Amino acid sequence: MTSTAPQDPRPAGAAERRRPIDWLIALLWIGAIVAATVQQGVASENNNFRIFRAASRHLFAGLDLYAAYPAEHFDFYKYSPTFALLFAPFAYIPFAPAMLLWNALNAGTLYVALGLVLPRRAATVARAIVFLDMLGSLQNVQSNALVAALIVLTFAAYERHHTALGSLAAITGTYIKLFPLAGVSFAIFHPRKPRVAVAVVVATVLFAALPLLVTSPARLLAQYASWRAIEATDSLHRGFTVMQMIELASGAGLPNWPIQLAGIVVLIAPVVVQRWRWHDWDLRRLYLCSVLVFCVIFNHQAESPTFVIGITGVAIWFASIQRPSRLEWALLGFIVVFTILASSDAMPRAIQRDFFDRYRVKTVPLIVLWIELQRRLWFPRVREARPI
Repeated sequence: MTSTAPQDPRPAGAAERRRPIDWLIALLWIGAIVAATVQQGVASENNNFRIFRAASRHLFAGLDLYAAYPAEHFDFYKYSPTFALLFAPFAYIPFAPAMLLWNALNAGTLYVALGLVLPRRAATVARAIVFLDMLGSLQNVQSNALVAALIVLTFAAYERHHTALGSLAAITGTYIKLFPLAGVSFAIFHPRKPRVAVAVVVATVLFAALPLLVTSPARLLAQYASWRAIEATDSLHRGFTVMQMIELASGAGLPNWPIQLAGIVVLIAPVVVQRWRWHDWDLRRLYLCSVLVFCVIFNHQAESPTFVIGITGVAIWFASIQRPSRLEWALLGFIVVFTILASSDAMPRAIQRDFFDRYRVKTVPLIVLWIELQRRLWFPRVREARPI
C-alpha cells in the first residue's frame, strides 16, 4: 500500500493576512540573532565558534581535526570532516560578522521550516513556544536550531514528494549530528521508497567524499578514524536522556545502545503497523513531533542547548491543536516550567545546578510528552485537531 498525495498542511492559513503578533515574533527572532551575536561574538569570542572555525582551517591545512589545540580553543572538535568543509564560509571572515551569519542561518532556517509544516497562525504559536530554546542555542553558538530545522525540512520535502531535497536535508543534518538520520524514516509515507533509498545512499556517499575537494584520500580516511575514536568515547555519556534517568532511578549503568534500540522500535512501530493510516495527516504530523522529541531524549550527547530540537516537536504538536484541552494546556505548562524555563535566566542558578541539572529534571516532561505522542499514534482520537 502506498500513501496518497501529500496533504498541504497550510490551506487555511495561506490567505491569512499577517497580524501584529506575527511581526512581533519575527522581530523577537531577529533581536535574538543580533543579541546573541553581540554577547558571544563582540563582547567575547565564543569557544564553540572558535572550534568550528579552527576545524575548517585545520581541514584545509591537512591537520588532525580531532586533536587538541589549546592555543586556539579548549575542548575538542566532534563533528564530521564534511561539516568542517561546509563551515568554511564562516571561518575566513571576521569573527563577529561570521557569527551573525551563522546565527541567522540557524534561526532563519528554523523559522522558515516551521512555516512549511504549519499554517501562519499556528506557525506563529510554534515560533513563540520554541523562542527561548532557540535563543539558548544561539547563545551557545551551536548547530541545534539548524539540526531541528533540517529534520522539519526533511519531513516537509518528503510530504511534497521532493525526494532529492528531503534526502539532502536528512543527510546534511546527519553529517552535523548523527541523530537527524531518524528523519529518513519520514520516507515511510513516500510513495516511491526505492527512489528515496537511492537518493539517501547517493547523498551519503557524496557528503562522505566531499572533503576530498581539499584533502587527500589518505588524510580523509585518517580524519574519519579520529572521528570514530572520539565518537566512541562520547558514546559512554548519558546526557539529558532516558538512559540517564534509568541510571538515576535504578543505579544500574546499562549500555546506551539497547535502550536506544528499544526506543527506535517504539518510535517506528505505530507507523509501520498501521499502514492503512499513512494517508492521515494527523498520523504523519504526530510522527514528526515524535521524531523530534526522540532525537533529544535518546541522544546520549544531549545537553541543554540540544533541547531546541525536542521543543520544536512540542511546538508543532501544540500549535496544531485548534482547541487544546485542559490536559494539553497542563502538559504544555509542565514543559514550559520544567524544561524551557529550567535552563533560562528566569530560573535561579542554584536551583538549576542543584535540582534541574543534578537530577536531569528537564528531561522528564519530554519523556512524558513522547509517551503521550506514542499513545496518540496508536489510538487516534475523534477530536484530534486538523491543521488550522
